[in-house]
Amino acid sequence: MVKAIKKFWKAQDTLERKMFWSILVVVTIVATFSAIFTVFEGFNIAASLASLGCAALCFVIAFIAVKSALYNQCYLVMCCMLSCFLLPLLFLFCGGITSGMPLYCITSMALIALAARGKAKIAAFIISMVIQMVVVYLSWVNPDMVFTTLDRDASYLDFIVTIFLTGITLFAVGSLSLMAYADEREKNARLIAKLDYLSTHDPLTGLYNRRYLLQYLENFVWKRRNDYYLAMLDLDNFKQVNCSCGNDFGDHIICTVGKALQRYEDQATGECVARFGCEKYMYVINAGSEVEAYAKVESFRKAVRQMHFEKSVAVNVTVSGGLIPCNSKAITDVKQLLFKVDELVASAKKQGKNQIRNMVEN
Repeated sequence: MVKAIKKFWKAQDTLERKMFWSILVVVTIVATFSAIFTVFEGFNIAASLASLGCAALCFVIAFIAVKSALYNQCYLVMCCMLSCFLLPLLFLFCGGITSGMPLYCITSMALIALAARGKAKIAAFIISMVIQMVVVYLSWVNPDMVFTTLDRDASYLDFIVTIFLTGITLFAVGSLSLMAYADEREKNARLIAKLDYLSTHDPLTGLYNRRYLLQYLENFVWKRRNDYYLAMLDLDNFKQVNCSCGNDFGDHIICTVGKALQRYEDQATGECVARFGCEKYMYVINAGSEVEAYAKVESFRKAVRQMHFEKSVAVNVTVSGGLIPCNSKAITDVKQLLFKVDELVASAKKQGKNQIRNMVEN
């Protein structure tokens, strides 16, 4: 039973639904116990029927909500029916001002506050308050409207029962509402964290994406360009492999090569690996000389050449690349830096692929 309730609670994917069901269940339980207590306290049968009517109304509202998915509207209708019709009747049936019914009436108006924002909510609250005030006033000027008047002992007993039930109602509704809010907040926090991650990372490989790389080059590397080199690496003949072996295998190659390149990355020194396009990668290298930077890229090229894929032993994956110092005098900004390194990749492709070109060789 407990597992079923937890499963049902988790299935409610919005704050609106969680609050609807929690409040509906609490009101149904309280209305049922109220009907039992009216019998115990010796009220007329009409009082018990009115209390059971509250519980029955909750079941009807629940059925309509499930069928229509209009949870907020159904919740507002339930509150209006309780505040404007059933509770005023109970006020007259159960002893009026000498009973604990005023506490129920106040509680019902408080529940309206938990409905979604909008003019309907404000209108429901005003109408409920006016109707309940009018009923109290009419019972004052015309005491015969009240079906039962409680003596001192019965009045105290009714107030004790009412404090107990309304206290449970407010505590349970408040606790469940805060729990639902906490769940919604945690869910939103996870979503924001995911969106924040996807804003800077490629969803396929987990590498930084083009957007992040451009910002990183502009905001960090360019200010320290004497220490950095930029390598662009492009898979050779990838379109043919993708067409002959399928997109899934092509994605597998992209991920495998990307993870292999990531192992060369030293984030402590400001290095960065990113997926720049479909089959293109960028590697921001921190090195003391171009020879050192070239050695890193060449080592990666050789590692890719040695890769084997289980699906197709006939597939030979290679990369062509370009390497350029970020402090080159021929380059004045990041845009030109990217253009020049792309030219080097194109040159490597023309020279037979599976090689790294730099500005000296070019």
